[in-house]
Amino acid sequence: MEIKPRVCVLGGGFAGIQATRAILRRLPDAELTLIDRNPYATMIPALPDALSGRITRNAMKRPLSGLFPADRVRLVTDRIDRIDLSARTLQGRSGQYAYDALLIAVGSVPEYYGFSPESGTLYTAHSFPAVEALRAAVAQRHRAGPEAPVVIVGGGYTGIEVAACLRHGVQATGQSDSNHPPITIVEAGERLLPFLTNGERERIGTYLHELGVDVRTGTTLTAFRDGIATLSDGTTIPNALVCWSAGMRAAVPELDPQPEQTRDGRLEVNDFLQLPGFPDVFVGGDAAALRKNGTVVRRAVNFAFYSGRRAGHNLALFLRNRPMRAFSPVDLGWVIPMGGISVGRLFGALRVGGRFGLRLHYSMCGFRHFPGAATGEFYRTALRLKRVPDPISANPPGDQP
Repeated sequence: MEIKPRVCVLGGGFAGIQATRAILRRLPDAELTLIDRNPYATMIPALPDALSGRITRNAMKRPLSGLFPADRVRLVTDRIDRIDLSARTLQGRSGQYAYDALLIAVGSVPEYYGFSPESGTLYTAHSFPAVEALRAAVAQRHRAGPEAPVVIVGGGYTGIEVAACLRHGVQATGQSDSNHPPITIVEAGERLLPFLTNGERERIGTYLHELGVDVRTGTTLTAFRDGIATLSDGTTIPNALVCWSAGMRAAVPELDPQPEQTRDGRLEVNDFLQLPGFPDVFVGGDAAALRKNGTVVRRAVNFAFYSGRRAGHNLALFLRNRPMRAFSPVDLGWVIPMGGISVGRLFGALRVGGRFGLRLHYSMCGFRHFPGAATGEFYRTALRLKRVPDPISANPPGDQP
């Protein structure tokens, strides 16, 4: 009797989902297991809109059980702490899992660069539970009043989106501007988004100023204690709510033996997305150090989507002793949505912005969304940018109408 290969996919995000689908198509006889710490997949690019209310929170995630046939894919909710590459085992909080081939697609978590608060909570917007906690904290302060200041650490994509979405979310409640929380973006660099043109940066700076967002470049958060945020320029902000958006690192568990990784934790891979020295281990998405002309590309949905698919294809081809195909990242573009304006590029060159960029962002979230009725939520917002179906004062997502 033919022995079925045991295949584990670690991570249920964009890369992991595409990898699992590819393996299902090309390796139908495999014992396929998908492991993730959550029982659902998350539309990561839409998470800041949990603060604006433009997208219902229920549309931001989809149960993994609804994406794959139950008789073909075993779904496991567990957190993997250690991978023994020589023994081919995964050690989780709830069990141990053996594999013949492994695909790592674990995504990213916040990078704190050694900073930790002396007391209090650092909020983030990197996952659904994290952005839910941030929204709940903002809503609680909004109801209690007067509004407490919000400090956003990091002036990159996420920090700017969080600031804009938070301001629009509070504005949608109908309260006067005087009751809105002061928002401060703290950016260590001397400029916001240095890869943009001067004109684009000026446009973003002007827009944030119009929203009442205070942007402080060349500044860091040096301490957070008893609700007091202390900045490197000597400013102290009492009763602050702090959201950390200053960086990300790959959420790769401990590996034995230790492979080569980038400074932000991504695993070095060969052209076929294999871990050097371990041809039975493939890596996709944010966990992989995907390179274009020798430079590691930024974290992006498109890179995760297509690298996950190729890694899954190659894993199946590897187990069938067939020639694999090299992966080369193609930059399809990006958009930074900021509620009323946007800045972006298509195919790395064509500039987009304004309402067109916003509509493109929401349309692509719908296009890349997991199958289901929630897909239409993004298209509706793309058509009606002023809609606010889930205001920041609304009930928890499970109680939404």
